[in-house]
Amino acid sequence: MLLDIKHKFLLPEMLQIPPKLLPVVTQFNDYRYFLAEGGRGSGKSQTIGRLLLYIGDQRKVRIVCGREIQANIEESVYTLLKDLISQYDLAYDVLAHEIRHKYNGTTIKFKGFREQGSVSIKGLEGVDILWIDEAQAITKTTLDIIMPTMRKEDLVNKTYCRTIFTMNRFMRDDAVCEEMVGNPECLHIQINYFENPFCPLNLKIQAENVKRRSMRDYNHIWLGHPLASADDYLFNYDQLHASIGRKPFGETFFKQRVLGIDFAAQGNDQCVATVLDRVSNQHWNLSERLPWDEENTMHSIGKIVAMVGEFKPDIVIIDIGGMGKVVYDRLIELNIKNLFPFDGGSTDGVDTNHYGNKRSAAYHLLDDWFDSGFLCVTEKDREVIKQLEKIKRVYRSNGVRFIEDKKTMKKLMKYSPDDADSLMMAVWGAVHCLGKPSNRDSDRASQPRRVNVSRRGRK
Repeated sequence: MLLDIKHKFLLPEMLQIPPKLLPVVTQFNDYRYFLAEGGRGSGKSQTIGRLLLYIGDQRKVRIVCGREIQANIEESVYTLLKDLISQYDLAYDVLAHEIRHKYNGTTIKFKGFREQGSVSIKGLEGVDILWIDEAQAITKTTLDIIMPTMRKEDLVNKTYCRTIFTMNRFMRDDAVCEEMVGNPECLHIQINYFENPFCPLNLKIQAENVKRRSMRDYNHIWLGHPLASADDYLFNYDQLHASIGRKPFGETFFKQRVLGIDFAAQGNDQCVATVLDRVSNQHWNLSERLPWDEENTMHSIGKIVAMVGEFKPDIVIIDIGGMGKVVYDRLIELNIKNLFPFDGGSTDGVDTNHYGNKRSAAYHLLDDWFDSGFLCVTEKDREVIKQLEKIKRVYRSNGVRFIEDKKTMKKLMKYSPDDADSLMMAVWGAVHCLGKPSNRDSDRASQPRRVNVSRRGRK
């Protein structure tokens, strides 16, 4: 037991904290993880700082205060703890790089997890309490590496490490929230400045000033709402999620079907086919999403031929990057009708004043479709929405827009946005290819007609 609280109303002065955060103190022994999230001025960091100093004063514990990146100790909660030690005249020695209790051996150390480009868990072995402040900056890669260390138990003493996250959520699917919200081992509390009776008046005035100037900033900075979109992310989260369960309305002009195929560029990627159906004058259903893993190109070709026969699309648009060109050429040989190639790196048919290549133009078109409410997506296709949330745009110095390449995305997220690419190509095909001759048909039409002259016509 790390904390002994006899009665929740009998707390020392330094544990006078916002009532909404009292369960972190009174139920400290009941949970393995704690997540306190909310906006500025809510008292999250003050509460955890006070609690850890109190615990460390009562018994010997090893505490680590971690962040994703820590260039120097001043970027950590070091100053917060130092000020609290001074305010309450606590028995700690504040050293240059750590804090030590004068008598019982408690240590508080400060760590940046990402060192020289890689994640390090050095120094986490044997830790009793790990506090991660500004946890919205923690990446999934970092979390996946440090979580196994957090889960280790001392079977002899029947204790385990407590992990505390404090954060103002940045995006809807921040890695920590994805891991912790709904976890039965985690006490999750959301709190904002108006629920903190100790919030200074000057912060309340700042909050009201921001509220008058920008509700978007107020909702995020002071109420802790995740951003609907960030500057470097392409899609608006609210618009993406509004498409789930959307019901089409209006009459159907005429039915149309597009099959978009993203062929695996690397051996460990997936091939994905997306079936897009027009269901009204302005609405399209994401009707089918068909992923498959197949390193044998000929087997994939057979699968695509079978899909074309089953779904009978008006057009088929296929990625011709890498081995996709081989697949496309073979499908041409097999006389697949209305087949269109998609070369994401080309600028053919692209407004190069705004977009760096076809992939960028197609993704921005898809973004327009979501913003306009054209797409209807079902619950079973949340995976494609999750991938679209991660699509980032990159600006060149001349203002031309690109989309972050798949290799970089895969390195950071550990998966490739194959479902998203397949949908993107299907939408591009619906706008730019329906009703037009395919390259093969154009080539055939441009060839001179043969005229057979019979001998009987000659004199």
